[in-house]
Amino acid sequence: MKRTGLGLAGGLADQAIVSFGNFALNVTLARALPATDYGAYSVVLSFILVLNTLHQALVTYPLSVRTSAGSGPLAVALLLTPLCALAFLPLLGVATASVGHLWLLPAAGAALVCWQMQEVVRRGLLADGRHGPLIALDALRYLGPLVAVWALRARLDIGGVFLLVAAASALAALPVALRPDTAWPTAAQGLRAEIPDHWRLGAPVLGANLLAALSTQWFLWLLAWHDDAGAAAALVALANVVAVASPVIFGMENVLVPEVARARDTLSFPDLLRLVGRRGLVAAGLVGPLFLVICAVPGWAARMFYGRDSAYAGHPGELRLLALAYACFLAATLFSAALRGYRASGAVFRMQLYPALFGLTLGSWLTWRFGLSGACVASAGAGALRAAVGFIYLLRLRPLTAARPALAAS
Repeated sequence: MKRTGLGLAGGLADQAIVSFGNFALNVTLARALPATDYGAYSVVLSFILVLNTLHQALVTYPLSVRTSAGSGPLAVALLLTPLCALAFLPLLGVATASVGHLWLLPAAGAALVCWQMQEVVRRGLLADGRHGPLIALDALRYLGPLVAVWALRARLDIGGVFLLVAAASALAALPVALRPDTAWPTAAQGLRAEIPDHWRLGAPVLGANLLAALSTQWFLWLLAWHDDAGAAAALVALANVVAVASPVIFGMENVLVPEVARARDTLSFPDLLRLVGRRGLVAAGLVGPLFLVICAVPGWAARMFYGRDSAYAGHPGELRLLALAYACFLAATLFSAALRGYRASGAVFRMQLYPALFGLTLGSWLTWRFGLSGACVASAGAGALRAAVGFIYLLRLRPLTAARPALAAS
């Protein structure tokens, strides 16, 4: 019980560092770069994030839900990561070419593989509850590039930003990857046998992650392909404002998935609902006031981030819609985390399938027809649909829960 409580605090603290680093870096770049350059950077970064979600399904998700002792699973995940990155490079090449910056591929590729290696280390430490080293290494990874970009912003291009991300990720992964007790020989010998097991666990989640990534990034890509770099930059810049909720959203997911996975054999259905409800109340208490301020004074909120004369403050309605989308995202994340803890991969897949179909059909038309405003309406609609579907499937977990009452972890 005590471990779970500490896990919640440690997980949220770590996610706060991760999300703050990402958020502050994006805001710094949005303020420093011309809209066209920031739009190109955002599109390439969005492809990296999509590829990271695929890696998460195939490599880090099995690491999170498997309960094997020792460093063997971590070593296997670290060995699998470069293989995944190699398979992903052609897609990243398409991304850089699509924005006319093919020269970015080496730097973006280095950021991709190093980031994924660091994410494996991060998830391994999180699953083991080792929050001290986790927080220290994530501070290096996510605050290091921010400090460097702030210092060098007058002389740094977007290729240099990706190289900074690669360097910080590699430095944050090395202390754990090079530990003497890391089971490299055993992991290498059993790698061929581990691949089918990772595929069995990760393949259903792979589809869900791909659909979620597409439904999140699709509208940005449509704006970019419609030759509206300014609208693409505005969509990312406005999303940065509501992304102040990201530490709570992803922190809850990082904690709740292993928390439910450890307790699923003893949790009754009422206990499961109470556990998800408690986490939801904590999350709502932390981010609810932020969303209310953004909805009440969206122009002021945008100017707080980008300056008094920023053009991004001229989209109050769009910012309110994105706040609604993120509120739905928070609810959907809690439901999805519980489903992942029970390995209900089919339900997680359907949670993402229906919003993705909505985004690819009606959402595409809205974005193509109405530009930035249409993309924000589509994002809010897809988020509400995802949350509704997730709640329905959460209620369907009853047959999988323990018959006897159990004390839910607090």
